[in-house]
Amino acid sequence: MSGPASLSPAAHRLITSAVRDERVQQRYWAKVAKPQVPGYTCWPYVGSLHPKGHGRFWVGNVRTRRGPVDVCVIAHRFGFALAHGMETLDAVPVLAHACDEPSCQNPEHLIASTWGENLEQWHRRRWSPGSPLRDTRGPGGRARAIRAALQNGEDLQSVLSAGRGVLDTNQLDLF
Repeated sequence: MSGPASLSPAAHRLITSAVRDERVQQRYWAKVAKPQVPGYTCWPYVGSLHPKGHGRFWVGNVRTRRGPVDVCVIAHRFGFALAHGMETLDAVPVLAHACDEPSCQNPEHLIASTWGENLEQWHRRRWSPGSPLRDTRGPGGRARAIRAALQNGEDLQSVLSAGRGVLDTNQLDLF
């Protein structure tokens, strides 16, 4: 397979090469935090973030007729390719986050999905009290707050709780 339809063959070759390049791998892993917070198993991305909270990872440039073009990938897709190979990533249209943290890089939290399945899961979990999807800061605001806390040595548990609305804060456990 030559890669996802949105990638040019040159960009796909660049990403494939980057996944195999130890220097690029080290640059990626330098932007992934593995905080030691009880009950929190996400690995937040602390590099560049898309406004919706997904990490953005620059892999290089490709030459086009108009000149060089930067190739930037969704960070968790790059991490998934590191864990499972480009061939596996090529076969996956969407990577859903089982943890609902858009900046999470933990490959155990990434699930092969389709756009429809991902949207259905989002609708199902969006209303669960305490879900990251209910964060009042939105996914981008939550990801930026987590990144800032990790970069500044702040208490991550406080930052994770800060986006809870009144309903989530006052919801009693039913079981």
